[in-house]
Amino acid sequence: MKINYLSITFWFDIFTKHEEIIPILNQYLKKEFPNFNIISEPIDDLTNPIIIGFNKEEHSRLTISKINLQYTMETDDFAKIPLFKENALNLMDFLIEADFHVFHTAIFLNGEMANKKALEEITKNTLNKKLIDDDLIDVSLKLGKKTEDLFYKIISILNKKQVKIPKKVNEDGFNLPIPLISWREVIMEQELIDVCYEINDKYSFDFTKNYHTTPFYLNKMLYLLEHDFLDDVDNLIKKGKF
Repeated sequence: MKINYLSITFWFDIFTKHEEIIPILNQYLKKEFPNFNIISEPIDDLTNPIIIGFNKEEHSRLTISKINLQYTMETDDFAKIPLFKENALNLMDFLIEADFHVFHTAIFLNGEMANKKALEEITKNTLNKKLIDDDLIDVSLKLGKKTEDLFYKIISILNKKQVKIPKKVNEDGFNLPIPLISWREVIMEQELIDVCYEINDKYSFDFTKNYHTTPFYLNKMLYLLEHDFLDDVDNLIKKGKF
């Protein structure tokens, strides 16, 4: 299994005082993000301030909009998960210090695994046999369930083809866009199983009065991500169980 990226999103009450929190951001996140910029996006004739931070060394990005904070780390290394966890907890500390009320939080992992028979591997244990025939070319499966009466776990898997598309030029010298290039001319490099895995505490937010994410619940979600992810994906694909 190769990881593509990890992300976490904290959802909070509407917030507009972005300039005021830059000093607190620097206090908690200067090591991870060298600098922050505030940009304004036009939405419905209004300006929507957004804080953006990049870390090229760690291939990470942070954005703070009016209603959420999202942190994303691009990595193909499972050994980076502890760093992601550390940064997620630092972000929680920052949000508490800056007096944000975090309604709920979602942690997301995207990965992929090479498989010469990706379609067959997904379908043989997860689909009703009546749906499987030689004409089936793609499958996408999404399952969600509650866990510990606190969280939602969501897994999505689909078959994906990694291809090399040749560059083609028409009679006038213009590059042909991809939809106009025949699949016969595409080179298949490998078939993949694409995996999206999410853990969130929206269940608690929906069914517990005055719930909000705390460091305790965030730690539990991060623990589930690190310790359940591989087993959950393996059980779904190989045993059809989740």
